[in-house]
Amino acid sequence: MAVQGQRFMTKTQHYRKVTKPLLERKRRARMNLYLDELKDLIVDTMDAQGEQVSKLEKADILELTVNYLKAQQQQRVTNPQSPPATQVNLDKFRAGYTQAAYEVSHIFSTVPGLDLQFGTHLMKQLGHQLKDMKQEEDCSEIAEEPVNLSDQKRSKSPQEEGMPNGEDVWRPW
Repeated sequence: MAVQGQRFMTKTQHYRKVTKPLLERKRRARMNLYLDELKDLIVDTMDAQGEQVSKLEKADILELTVNYLKAQQQQRVTNPQSPPATQVNLDKFRAGYTQAAYEVSHIFSTVPGLDLQFGTHLMKQLGHQLKDMKQEEDCSEIAEEPVNLSDQKRSKSPQEEGMPNGEDVWRPW
């Protein structure tokens, strides 16, 4: 029973009066959130380049972002030989892994009382992992040529061939 002078709102009227302004407010808040985040990134980048920025309007943020992205794109076009970021990260990881394996080897060779058999096994495992990483990289670089890993022969060093019981020499590579 409706009170006199009061009408019921249709779904369309409810949407126009209540829901649409609420959705628009959320959309604007989301845009402002990401513009603020973008502003922080731009300010940090400009500070790193030695430029000081005190206040940026939304249009300035978008303009600087577009200019930065264009410069990055132009740099990639003019300098295609530079390795992609993932390759650089992989190279850094491999260098760190090799350094860690070297340090493990050094500790096992200098600290008395450590189990030599365990050290040998550990160094074998580290070496196999490093070799597998290298093979995966080689396979990904030559994607168009099929690679048959069973055809590749593993050459043994003179120390490995001379070891009794087929044990590998304990080393970080």
